[in-house]
Amino acid sequence: MSGDRARPDLSAALAVVLAVPVVAGSLLVLAVAGKLVWPPYFWALPAGWALLGGITFVPAVEHFLLPLTFGMRQPTTRELARLTPSWQAVCAAAGVDGDRYRLWVDRSRELNAFAAGGRTVAVTRTALELPPPSLEAILAHELGHHLAGHTRISLYVWWLELPARLLTRLLRLVALAVPYVGRAFAAFGRSVAVLVTVLLSLGILTALAFLDPWLLLAPLLGPVLAWSKRLGEYRADLVAARLGYGPELISLFREWIRASGGDERRMWARLLAGHPAHVDRIKRLKDRGFRG
Repeated sequence: MSGDRARPDLSAALAVVLAVPVVAGSLLVLAVAGKLVWPPYFWALPAGWALLGGITFVPAVEHFLLPLTFGMRQPTTRELARLTPSWQAVCAAAGVDGDRYRLWVDRSRELNAFAAGGRTVAVTRTALELPPPSLEAILAHELGHHLAGHTRISLYVWWLELPARLLTRLLRLVALAVPYVGRAFAAFGRSVAVLVTVLLSLGILTALAFLDPWLLLAPLLGPVLAWSKRLGEYRADLVAARLGYGPELISLFREWIRASGGDERRMWARLLAGHPAHVDRIKRLKDRGFRG
């Protein structure tokens, strides 16, 4: 598999589709703000925001925003000396240029790694302590996310959603003050205080639904969102296995199961999990003909 032949998969497409309502709400917020500031050209603000979001595809901007967002740090000289050979080995197996990606260290103490943006790969300090074959398997999985298009558009979508997300947080903070506002009207009678509280709550809920329509369908769409993420994890596993890291991945999943004392999940937990159970990932790889 080469980077030139990589194409976005169903998981990447679903992530974009499911983001459309929030993006639309965000652009509508900007349009309303534009209508107040410059009525004849109200469309200029959302259009400008969308165009400005193109800077998220610039590597320097990605390398500035993502560490702030995820709390990553640059690897030390010693960490880089351990990380670089494994990363270059994975990229050589995939036929891609490893130098186009930026390696980071996540501050978490868990055994984990993640891919973000178009050029970012991060591992935790615990992952760095793994033997080279296991570290390469984890890195191959993260490269699989990049090759499958799971991360390329994510930073731009985050940018488009930002106005709605910020306003949503503000409204949630305002919602915390609703009970206190209601009590302020208690002097006019209990019924007045209750009425004010109800009206304010309905207004905030209406605004939140406008900014993020998925909130109304969260109980139904939660499993769909989680399913799309699990598809992405299975795809990244498959990419890593095709690069020759199937046995190492299966061994790692088994080690995770042993370390956590099992991997049993109830049905609802399985439906809402963004990552598949390790037993399911092992089974999927074995069904594809890979052995541990």
